[in-house]
Amino acid sequence: MLAESDFVQRVTEIITSIITKIHPCQLEFGEQNEDLDDFEETSEYDWLVIDTALDVIIGLAAALGPMFGELWKIFEKPVMKYASSQEPIERSTAVGVIGECTSSMGEAVTPYTSSLLKLLLHRLSDEDQETSSNAAFAVGLLVEKTTNDQEILKSYNTILGKLEPLLHKVDARLLDNSAGCVSRMIMKHKDRVPLDEVLPVLAELLPLREDFEENEPIYKMIVQLYQSGDATIRNLTHDYIPIFAKVLGPPQEQLTDEIRSQLVELVKYLYKQQPEFIQGNQTLMAAFNS
Repeated sequence: MLAESDFVQRVTEIITSIITKIHPCQLEFGEQNEDLDDFEETSEYDWLVIDTALDVIIGLAAALGPMFGELWKIFEKPVMKYASSQEPIERSTAVGVIGECTSSMGEAVTPYTSSLLKLLLHRLSDEDQETSSNAAFAVGLLVEKTTNDQEILKSYNTILGKLEPLLHKVDARLLDNSAGCVSRMIMKHKDRVPLDEVLPVLAELLPLREDFEENEPIYKMIVQLYQSGDATIRNLTHDYIPIFAKVLGPPQEQLTDEIRSQLVELVKYLYKQQPEFIQGNQTLMAAFNS
């Protein structure tokens, strides 16, 4: 198995030494620079090396998928230490790493649910918007991927409470990740989310302006609600129709081919049910006739 190969083991050892600041390149550089100006340059150099190592961890997770769960045992403590740093750049980067690794390892994240959730809940309220944005992204993925539903459900109201103020910020990426997080929560446990409160807020935020990747959970959630005959989303069709038109239009990269196809099928369904909402909209009529 790749996760047990000598190559992965060697890479893991090197990366671990870097993120724990004991790699020779860090020790030697630090010993040679003693005045204040050099110390500042050393700090910048140190973080560049660590940041690059954290990127390698993300790459390992993407390559190994569920097998990465075993390696996370090694990386968890130092990454979480950076996620609790006094430096905003370190917190935001480390929380982003947690989100990306969670996405890649899937259900293998389950044993780490409690420790990750505790950290991420704290970071959702971070004063640094980049950190809280990454935390929203990571929480949503943790909710989606873990099978420890009992642990997650205990914190559902807390998560929603921390997301609520984020959904009223002006930062586009923060809004996008928060919308993606609540959408993943709806898909996982619809009955634990007050749809009559959340869906109108989402309608005001959409379409996303920056992080198009979060369109996938959002529109997948919307399609699922229509498929299940949910009354709340059906009553908001008038509000969501203009949003569908915008995301089905340019730029093309707003949606993956899979989500675009699902949304087109939804438009066709809605035309049969409520044609007055679709008629007159050039983009949606083109989708209907495709």
